[in-house]
Amino acid sequence: MKMNTFSGLFSTFSMIVIMGCNDGTEVVNPPAPAPNDGASMITFASKQELETYLKNQYTTHILSNEAYAQSGMPQMEATASTSDTLLNDFSGTNIQETGVDEADKVKSDGTYLYIAGMNKIFIVKAAPPEGMMIVNSIDVEGLVAEIYLFNHILAVLFNPDGGSGNPWDGGNLVDAVQIGMPYWIPVNIQTGLMLVDVTNPSDPEIIKIIKTDGWLVSSRLINGKLHVIQQFLPDLPPLQLYYDGSEANKQRAIQANQHALASVTLDDLLPSYAATDSKGNVIGNGSLVSPSNFYRPTDPGGGSIVTVMTVNMNDPSHTQQSVGIVADAHTLYASTQSLYVCATLWVNDLSANNNNENHLQTIIHKFDITGATVTSVGSGRIPGEILNQFSLGEYEGVLRVATTTGNFWSSNGKISTNIFCLETLDNKLVTIGRLEGLAPGEFLYSARFIGPRGFLVTFVKIDPLLTIDLSDPSAPKLVGELKVPGYSDYIHPLGENHLLTIGKDTKEQYGTAWYQGVQLSIFDINDFSNPILLHKEIIGNRGTNSEALYNHKAFTFWAENGLLAIPIDLYEHAKEPEKASQYGLYTFSGLYVYCVITNVGFEYLGRISTDLNSYDWTRGVFINNSVYAVQSDAVRSADINDIESTVHTLYLGE
Repeated sequence: MKMNTFSGLFSTFSMIVIMGCNDGTEVVNPPAPAPNDGASMITFASKQELETYLKNQYTTHILSNEAYAQSGMPQMEATASTSDTLLNDFSGTNIQETGVDEADKVKSDGTYLYIAGMNKIFIVKAAPPEGMMIVNSIDVEGLVAEIYLFNHILAVLFNPDGGSGNPWDGGNLVDAVQIGMPYWIPVNIQTGLMLVDVTNPSDPEIIKIIKTDGWLVSSRLINGKLHVIQQFLPDLPPLQLYYDGSEANKQRAIQANQHALASVTLDDLLPSYAATDSKGNVIGNGSLVSPSNFYRPTDPGGGSIVTVMTVNMNDPSHTQQSVGIVADAHTLYASTQSLYVCATLWVNDLSANNNNENHLQTIIHKFDITGATVTSVGSGRIPGEILNQFSLGEYEGVLRVATTTGNFWSSNGKISTNIFCLETLDNKLVTIGRLEGLAPGEFLYSARFIGPRGFLVTFVKIDPLLTIDLSDPSAPKLVGELKVPGYSDYIHPLGENHLLTIGKDTKEQYGTAWYQGVQLSIFDINDFSNPILLHKEIIGNRGTNSEALYNHKAFTFWAENGLLAIPIDLYEHAKEPEKASQYGLYTFSGLYVYCVITNVGFEYLGRISTDLNSYDWTRGVFINNSVYAVQSDAVRSADINDIESTVHTLYLGE
């Protein structure tokens, strides 16, 4: 079985669209519909009912039915943010919501760095920087994905050796399978979780190791509880796909699938787990989720199983708890109160009025995490596709979601951006407010919800920053718009009245906008209806890139001290190019460090050179007066006040 060791799968439009912005934007804000668009969740009365339901889904949901629905490849997470700063003397992982920690490649306690290598965790004494040293390492039985550090407990998510899985030999389902049959997930894939006591970093002690069936979607650590979300596809026999045709052919396919599944047992259909202690002794095994803890939506969507496994980090020796839902999971968003599991459904509307248009829908399943156990509280469905986890944000019990609707390449599917506000009513997640038709013809590049306000960035030739008033969730309003060159991929709060963003500069030539170097920007949003670009800093020329453009965890902003660190692969022109499409030449890879002051802008403090490795990652960490450029094979430190002449390097070895 195999765990996805990448942060996620991304569906990206890399081409620059040759179309002008529509200055006559029409925003549609109709009355909210009656609260009947949500769905309640149903439990199963017995093991037999669960088995029958799953087999029925596998029998029928690979059929190309009258509505012809299909699931696209998921846009998983990278798989943000306020900084998760534990004390005032070091920076932490960049997270989306205060109190909701996210896993990353490196964690710090202000003295030690815990670093994800390929098959081990390195524990490095980082302070003082001139005395950096490896104090110990922890061998991992597989490929390390990401880690958490909670008090003195280290949690390591990894892909176990022998758990990489294999493709399902279930037939040619590409472009024909419905949501709920994620044929791209390897069967027999596993996720590992190792819990380690690092009270004494030089002598770490393994508490236990849990290996579970399923593909790692994402995870969150909230109020001392680690929630690990996975998606599971059982190793089914080959099944027949029914294409549009006669009812007799459809029934023959169903009967053939029923026959193929007759010998499959419930144990074959459910994910399992095995837990061992530090000596390898088995201390628990069996089904990851008991049948009584499974949910399904009232609107069935296939037999894919999503599990939420919860570990109490205050007592990690205690047995984990798990719940399951028969559904899909492409993106995860979490607040301190709730987990939201999202999936994209692509439906082709065959009605004459819609001219066979493809319509993307987002299905959202909500879980309450405030009680002793995780419980499902309902589902909802809204038009369009979300971009990533920052497309969602919860405030005062209301979920706000930004989606994109329409297809740019379709005559009747003009693309636009929308905001939907959803609330839990009668065990359903229903839409209570909506704002549709924003920025027609433009792609959504980034979104951020901060308290009762929302921010969107769309782009074709210039970057419109849209400000949304969400103080009344039943009637969200577009209140401001600022158009500037370039675009922002990530929006970060900078106090209450400013935004800090990272994206790309652009130049227009011959009717096309060509992206150039990495662009940092500061926006003043004090007058919410009139956002202002205060400062910008452009790094390099066309070709320059940063992991922080697509992974918020690579964006390290130490708010208490106004310090920013981002990894940069630098490309530069020796002379001004004749064409805006011309790439620069590679000149540098490393960590750029700035002091960010709202009324001054970006003060360049220096950079730390690192090795170029397109398969590696780089994180910036601040401890006291030092900055660290951390990679899987090396740690480089420098004095913030004199970066480029005080670099110390510690190489890590496997």
